[in-house]
Amino acid sequence: ISDAGQNEMRNDSDGQTALMAPAILAHEIKNPLAAIKGASQLLDRSLDERGRQLTGMIANEVGRIARLVDRMQALGSKTGEKPQPVNVHQIVRKAIASVRTATKAGIDLSEEFDPSLPQVLANPDALAQVLVNLLSNAADACGDQDNAQIAVRTRFVSGLTMKEGNGDHPVSLPIEITVCDNGPGITSELADHVFEPFVTSKRNGQGLGLALVKKFVTDMGGRISHRRSDARTEFRIHLAVAR
Repeated sequence: ISDAGQNEMRNDSDGQTALMAPAILAHEIKNPLAAIKGASQLLDRSLDERGRQLTGMIANEVGRIARLVDRMQALGSKTGEKPQPVNVHQIVRKAIASVRTATKAGIDLSEEFDPSLPQVLANPDALAQVLVNLLSNAADACGDQDNAQIAVRTRFVSGLTMKEGNGDHPVSLPIEITVCDNGPGITSELADHVFEPFVTSKRNGQGLGLALVKKFVTDMGGRISHRRSDARTEFRIHLAVAR
């Protein structure tokens, strides 16, 4: 990892502190949301059909905001489940199958796996969610192109380490998972901020997906990076080998 990457690792604790702000805000939002939902349910009993349509709209919007609040709280949670040995290719294939059912036809989604990889240290549910998020983003980015292509690659790399906690003990991260697409990519203005909360290039995006992705990967003791190369967008995840 370069000096910049090492600095990024050292600053993760500062970043986690910053993520507490959305979680605190989310907590404060939940109480009035519950009151609004309760009031709409009471009104619903005494209204005609037109009025119930409006209270139904209120309930739907409250539900949407509540889901957003839940994601904001997840950003500020201090710890995830303890990582365990997992077969990375099983997790990748489950994520690919999930995304294939929800994406439009015509996207070429390919696998380039190193079958000799050992088990990785990860949280299986969190890793699956990370990959679903990255694959869904890739599908959104290139889905309108005639030659839309997404590739998922795994390989073993050497020499990548990060600091463990606040100590000086280096941890090797040799297992690499790459999600690559040939979409137009992230704008240069956002390229250095893709993992920050509320940063998005999507018209209706919330800007929490990639922030959660980074949190999940960091909780597993790993690292994620983004780059644009040869007209392709790449997100690379690096994880430790399970002992």
